[in-house]
Amino acid sequence: MEHKLKASSLEDLINKRRSIRKYKPDMPPEEWINSMLRCASMAPSPSNTQPVRFIRISSTGKREKLYQALVSGKQEFLRAIQSKKEAKRLKNWINTYYRFSEFMFKTPILFAVGTIASYAGFSKKLLEEGILTHNKREETNLDITVGLALKGFILKGEELGLGTCILTGPLVFIPNVEEILGINDVRIKCFITAGFPDEKPDMPPRKSISEILSEI
Repeated sequence: MEHKLKASSLEDLINKRRSIRKYKPDMPPEEWINSMLRCASMAPSPSNTQPVRFIRISSTGKREKLYQALVSGKQEFLRAIQSKKEAKRLKNWINTYYRFSEFMFKTPILFAVGTIASYAGFSKKLLEEGILTHNKREETNLDITVGLALKGFILKGEELGLGTCILTGPLVFIPNVEEILGINDVRIKCFITAGFPDEKPDMPPRKSISEILSEI
């Protein structure tokens, strides 16, 4: 029997998705955002612990404190590299990632995304019982789960006509993000923005299947 690959609406969404850094000021409907969150909540997780949490940052005060921390972090980095041999290259690098981060404070919707501190998957339970001497898998498990949740979130957004952008760079500039947000039960892994796109970026280069696949 011959099997033919049919065009897929899911594949279309995946191919169309771009990281959006410019948004229209219009606020998306709440039911759209809730639908994106429901899709995120369907992600698989270790032992079905469902540890991923989305924290919506709507407070102007919280956004301003995060922004000031971002600025301070950049300034500290710039001071730290002054005596470095590659100071000019490092300065350009720092300024570039700063520009890639600061836009998030002007977006209609901003979430911090993380995992609960009380997460207890298989490897963590073995560690607590003294069967494992170290638990190098726990963070990997949590990172994978966050990634899967974000994939559902951004693809549902794409289907609704909303743009998104996942950011981890700001956490380099803002090491005390949980303290600023006033949370102690969630460890923040990234930020994600959402809104109506005000740009149409080209697709960046993608590796071919032969470049990402090996067989053993």
